[in-house]
Parts: sequence; C-alpha cells; structure tokens
Amino acid sequence: MTNIHLPDVGVTMALVASLQASLPDFGRILDRFGHPAPALRKLGLVHWENGRFDTAARTFEAALSLAPEDSDLWRDLASVYSASDRDEQALTAIRTALELNPHSAPSWQALASIADRLDDAETAEDAYRRTIALDPNAPAAHLGLGLLLFRKKHYQEALAAVRTSVALDPVNGLAHCALGHLCFIACDFAACARAFDEAARLTLELDAPTRQKRARALTFQAMIEGSIREALHDYGAIAGEDREDLDIIARDAFSVLSAAGHLEAAAEIGRMRLSEKPDDPVRRYLLDAVLGRSMDAAPTEYIETYFDLFAPQFDSKLTETLQYNAPRQMVQLVAGHRIGFTHMLDLGCGTGLAAAELQPLGKDLTGLDLSSGMLAQAQKRGSYTELVKAEAGAYLEATQNRFDLIFAADSLIYFGDLKPLMRAAAGALVPGGLFALSIEHNDGSGFTLQPSGRFAHSLGHLKAAATDFVILEIQESTIRLEAGRPVPGLYVVMQRR
Repeated sequence: MTNIHLPDVGVTMALVASLQASLPDFGRILDRFGHPAPALRKLGLVHWENGRFDTAARTFEAALSLAPEDSDLWRDLASVYSASDRDEQALTAIRTALELNPHSAPSWQALASIADRLDDAETAEDAYRRTIALDPNAPAAHLGLGLLLFRKKHYQEALAAVRTSVALDPVNGLAHCALGHLCFIACDFAACARAFDEAARLTLELDAPTRQKRARALTFQAMIEGSIREALHDYGAIAGEDREDLDIIARDAFSVLSAAGHLEAAAEIGRMRLSEKPDDPVRRYLLDAVLGRSMDAAPTEYIETYFDLFAPQFDSKLTETLQYNAPRQMVQLVAGHRIGFTHMLDLGCGTGLAAAELQPLGKDLTGLDLSSGMLAQAQKRGSYTELVKAEAGAYLEATQNRFDLIFAADSLIYFGDLKPLMRAAAGALVPGGLFALSIEHNDGSGFTLQPSGRFAHSLGHLKAAATDFVILEIQESTIRLEAGRPVPGLYVVMQRR
C-alpha cells in the first residue's frame, strides 16, 4: 500500500479525544459502539453523504489505523477516493478490501464501478460478474454489466442483463432508458416504447435523440401491425418537434424491418419507395431481395450506385456500428501460410479498410472496386500501388497469371453462384497463388439471396465452385452484426492448383 498512508494510532486517538470534546453526538456514537473505529466510520459516512470527500477520506484513514483488517472500511475508503478522483488510491484500497474478504459482493461491485469509470472494461466486467455470482439479486451489478456490454456491442447479453436489473429494481429510470435503447436494437419496438415511457415517468425528461427513437419505435410497430401509409401519416403527431424527414423514416424503416424479418411490411415500404423513384436501382434490387426473387449476382448498377452513396460513412458504419473486423482476421489467417507476396489484389477494396493490414504481406497492392466513390476514399489512404475501377469478374478474366494473392473481404457476398468468379480468380493467380475470402454462411446446399441484398453461401457450394483450388484453412467467425445479432461467416484461404 505504497500510495495510502494511514495515521499513527496515537494521532488517531488524539483526534478521537478532540471529537469527543467538540462533538457531543460523536461521544454518543462512541458510547454506543464501544470502540473508536466504527464511530469514526459512522462520522466518515456523514461527511461522505454531505460531499466532504477529503474529510471523509481522512476519517476513514483514521478508522483504519485502528482496524486495518476491516474490509468494509477499506471499501468505504476506496469509494470516497473514487468520488474525489484519486483513482490509484481507490484501486489500492478496494483491492485491499478484496484481499481481506474476497467473498464480499459490495466490494466486487465497488471494484467494478471504479474500473468502469477508468475504462478498464476487462476488470470491470469480471468484477460485475463476480458480484452477480455472489449476489444474483444485485440490480446495480446487472445494470452496470448491461451498460458495459452495450458499449461493447454485445447486445443480446446486454439486453438480458438490463432486463434483470429492471426486474430487480423497477423504479430505476436509467435502467428503463437503457432497456429502451437495447429493445430498439433488438427490433422489439413495442417494448422499446414502453421502456422509454416508463423512464420518462420516473426521470421526467428524455433527451431529443431518445424521443426520436421512441417515435420511430411506435411508427415501426404500427407499420408491422397495420398500414404503412397510415403509420407514416401518424408519425408527425407522435414525434412532434422531434420529427425527422419522412423519406428518412421510410428508408430506415425498410432497412430495419427487413433485417428484423418483418418482410411483408418491408416489402410494402419497398413498393411504395420504388413507385416514387421507379428507376432507382438500389430501391429495385433491395425490394427484389426482400421478395426473395432468384438471381445469380447483385446487379452492377446497384453496387455502383449504392456504394457511391454509402462511401463517406462506410468506414464508421462498418467498423463501429456493425463491428466489422474481417480484414484483420483474414490477414492473420493468410500470414499463417505465407508472407512476402509479389503482387496482391484487394478485390472489392471499397474504401481501403484492408490496405493497412495487407501492407506487411507485400509491397505491390492493387485495389479493385466498381464504385468511384469508394475508390476516392481508398485513394486518400495512399496505400495502393494502383487503383482500378472495374467489375470483379470481368477484370479477373482479363488479367492472367499476375497475382500471388487475391484478397476478397466482404465482396463475394454480392455474388450468388461463385463458380464463374472462382474460375476467373484462378486464372488471375500464378500457380500456387493464394485466394483469401470471406462469405456469409448458410447451412443449406447452395446460395441464398438474403433480405439485406447480400448472398449467403453453404460450404458445399464454396467447395463445388473451388475446383481449381486446394482449400488450406477455414475459420468460422462472426462477419458483422445485423439488427444487433451476429452474422455467421467463414474466412477461407485456398491455393491455386
């Protein structure tokens, strides 16, 4: 305990005598407890409750000089240190409390709160879980764990933890508010609105973004249950001064409801939006996807138009909101087989998210994409030897025996039948070259166009398409989040025969 100095016992006893003489109430407390340490603790708690943190800390320190084995006193000292931003001392004090009594749920809760405030998520999560193991009925621990998991975007587990906290402490407005946000992510719109309403009843006022989310939840639920046009008509009255543009509400409702599996409502919105812009390739293709129409690949005009529009916010949406981390995981997989490539192709390079990961594998890196907007973002990274605007299959067919690594992160999901692309990729690779790819995985026998507009492939289809390759490694992973849920996928490294 190098950073906590407890006073000498003689100094503490002099303080006790002074307090007895000057504070009659303290004398009575001392008489009741029969020992100075608990009396000082009681006085320290009074100082703490009245915001006199430094005085409270000194009082707890004095008490500990008389009772250094009292774990509850160490916990009190840790909490008051934390309240006065003395973080290193707070951690020392709470760890001392836990060394003395590792079975104290309140002490683990205190460690969790201190670590959480210091953004030490690993320590905080462990401490919250230990608190709950010792005291399953601790609402603050369930809420703290839920909020931490919320920040980590582990939404399903976060929702379960916050629901438990609300059940244990139904008058906590913060817990109801967190529940509302998590229910929205889970597409449980009715529960979302109820939770926000309860939070408002308990805490009186919701901020503007939360009120907007509540209005969306009520509107999306009305769309699921009834007429799309009526729901959009009623939206303005629900949202009031917080209302957003109706085109944005309709666009986002289509995306959210299709991802959540409310395909009938999504299709009705899609038809309405397409009737407003019948030549829009994005609206046309995404409606086809929701309707489950059969096709072998996403149309090039959809890919080009959609990603040109999406390019400016692509990185933040994918890496922050959807927890996309395929390039890093795939490069680690490739590096386990080979490094020192001569010519690499980033197939469907997008904004160049994979460029920094690929650079250690070789110096010559070509980026290929169909979207000018995405290529403009990739250009800003300055990591590519060459950037090419072209359709993937056509480019590969026209490029023979050039690359010793083709890297396709999140690009094969826009192709249904993989056979033509695999054949073209084999031709563009030198003998022995590697093809690293990711796919969204389904358990069927072929490929499926999903409501998201992306294709999911079975492992059987992938193997049947890869006749020119030897599969070196397959790794199961979560590709991204969709409506707050993990999307299963495969990372694959194969070698041209």
